[in-house]
Amino acid sequence: MFTDIVGYTALAQRDEKLAMTLLDLHRSLVRPIFPKHSGREVKTVGDAFLIEFDSALDATECAVEMQRSLHEHNQNASEKVQIRIGIHLGDVIHRDGDVYGDDVNIASRIAPLAQPGGICLTDQVYVQIRNKVEYPIISVGRIGLKNVDLPIEMYVVSLPWASHLSVELQPTDEAPSTASDTTLNSIKNYLARLNSSKDESLPKLITKLVIKNEIVDVMILNDPGIPPALGKFSGEVDYGRAETFRVVTGVETVKVIIDSNNLSKLLALIPKKNVKKVIGNLAEIVVSQPEWMLDTPGVVAIMTNALFESGVNLREFLTCAPATIIVVEEKDAWKAYQTLRRLQ
Repeated sequence: MFTDIVGYTALAQRDEKLAMTLLDLHRSLVRPIFPKHSGREVKTVGDAFLIEFDSALDATECAVEMQRSLHEHNQNASEKVQIRIGIHLGDVIHRDGDVYGDDVNIASRIAPLAQPGGICLTDQVYVQIRNKVEYPIISVGRIGLKNVDLPIEMYVVSLPWASHLSVELQPTDEAPSTASDTTLNSIKNYLARLNSSKDESLPKLITKLVIKNEIVDVMILNDPGIPPALGKFSGEVDYGRAETFRVVTGVETVKVIIDSNNLSKLLALIPKKNVKKVIGNLAEIVVSQPEWMLDTPGVVAIMTNALFESGVNLREFLTCAPATIIVVEEKDAWKAYQTLRRLQ
């Protein structure tokens, strides 16, 4: 298990004394919980804990108690503490009181994916604990992690007290003045109903979501040599390992969306004068949709409006029926995912 305090780095830059006070408070609140679940504190790394457990279930039950304890503390506290928790199951190497191995690296990458006050698990943990904890566990799809070869199926524990992203739109009774207003009001009414109820009559716009980070967007000036170069690059993409390769062709430019670890391969094939811009630190979300939506006006508008209202900046929005590919900044990826998941 890895934990980290939400917003600690930014706080330490603004007010180091307050940050240290918060860190001490955090440790005093959660440390007594570890041994209750057979947890062994391996070490602290800045504001983070690394804890080892005898079982995946012990780790998950400890995480739930930690988040419950912090939630109760925050109800009336002037100094609130929120943490993210990531849990992975795997083999480790013990040496000089520390633990090493690929699975430790994976665990360290998971905690930042959790929402503030949340718990994120890998598929290896889920297999061991499903139907054994008191709260629902929800799949969030396969997610690519830095320095990890293949995307990993991730899950979150749905804690009843945890904050959830919401799009605060109210239905309107005013008569729309334009066709555009009619569409926007339809979107607002749909999202308002989705927020306020478990209305079974609402059609599901999304059947599956897959999120992946470490994506780059390359803008290339088009000329007769570019298509053959991209064809050659396609032969170097490992589709069996779910590597990304998207191409959008315009009159003057070509947009290429790929994994960041393949960027050097692409640039080796494209003349430097043709590379207009490279945008990194992106993530893509592949949205699978039911067949009925292909012939339904306004569905794309519902998705883009929900993302806009959530403050997500769309870098690219591509349709490849029956899927939609959305590219956002990595910092907005989890927010975008949560927004879209509400439409499932």
